[in-house]
Amino acid sequence: MNKWAFALLLLLCTPAVSLAQHEISGKDEALRGFRWKRHARNPVFPALPSTWMESQTANPDLLLNGDTYFMYFRGQQGGHDRIGFATASREGFDGVTWKVQPEPIIDVGNPGSWDESHCLDPATVLVNGRVYLYYTGVNPRVNRSVMLAVSDDGIHFTKYEKNPVMIGGGAPEVIYHDSTFYLYFWWPVPNKKGFQIHYAASRDGFRFAEPSAEPAVPVGPEGSWESTTVETQRIFSEGGLHYMIYCGSGHNVDYPWNAGLATSRDLIHWEKYPGNPIFSRGEKGTWDEGAIWFTTVEKIDGRYYMWYEGYGGGTSRTEAYGSYLKGGKSQVGMATLDAPFFYVKPPQTP
Repeated sequence: MNKWAFALLLLLCTPAVSLAQHEISGKDEALRGFRWKRHARNPVFPALPSTWMESQTANPDLLLNGDTYFMYFRGQQGGHDRIGFATASREGFDGVTWKVQPEPIIDVGNPGSWDESHCLDPATVLVNGRVYLYYTGVNPRVNRSVMLAVSDDGIHFTKYEKNPVMIGGGAPEVIYHDSTFYLYFWWPVPNKKGFQIHYAASRDGFRFAEPSAEPAVPVGPEGSWESTTVETQRIFSEGGLHYMIYCGSGHNVDYPWNAGLATSRDLIHWEKYPGNPIFSRGEKGTWDEGAIWFTTVEKIDGRYYMWYEGYGGGTSRTEAYGSYLKGGKSQVGMATLDAPFFYVKPPQTP
């Protein structure tokens, strides 16, 4: 048995509870073959004074358009969330060197609009040369709605005139497969606090069918690391298998400590990885010590990259959103994984 197979066997036999308790520390021997390495320059998208992202950065979403990587993300200034982006050339890509655009591209709407308070949680897909950017809109009347803006160059966007495409959902993710848009979003758990992941499908990206009645990815059993909420999903595909990395908590409604993995062959039926969680918030005293969201993974030149939102500072270690914007804040960091496959071997891998 080679070292990768041995490491995977150990990982599969490690209870998820023990991983959550240890928060994926460097001492976990079971993760020797599948160990994330946080970048030394984290956060790679820090909050910068006197910019559109002076208070926070968050919600990363990666899109390759031609020979350029676009990283769409949320910034906060003056109490409003807006969406902007950064670019990096595919040639010589290292994951941390980006050109951040000086102004946001999706701004809050006019009074009375569905996104008059905040625009956040971007999720993009490139279809036939057009970029579809789904995002969460917030206004005083409706807590969350999924909105859409489209672009022919990935830079200049026009909001869909019939927004929103989904009322009541939030934190979208989108995949285009077999001529169908699959839109995933969080939805409240019935008769409980917390969220689960649902989906809706569309042929044109504008008009979606009724959301699935049953969650695509439900919360876990009582007492588990994800018993209260599962949310902020991101999806990538490899070797005929779709990988969903999502965040969850057994304690808080929207303040997850860990990230887990689910896999699917049809984007409808998802199976959770038995070795979950696969990534956790940082150690005490680090910039991401409080919580993590939007764990965005992509395999580039044989290496798995993850960009994610981390929250830290103030009393964030022990209190959800502790010292919000008074010591505590979100920023975007990166981690890498060098492994033969992403935890679950895809069917087309020899």
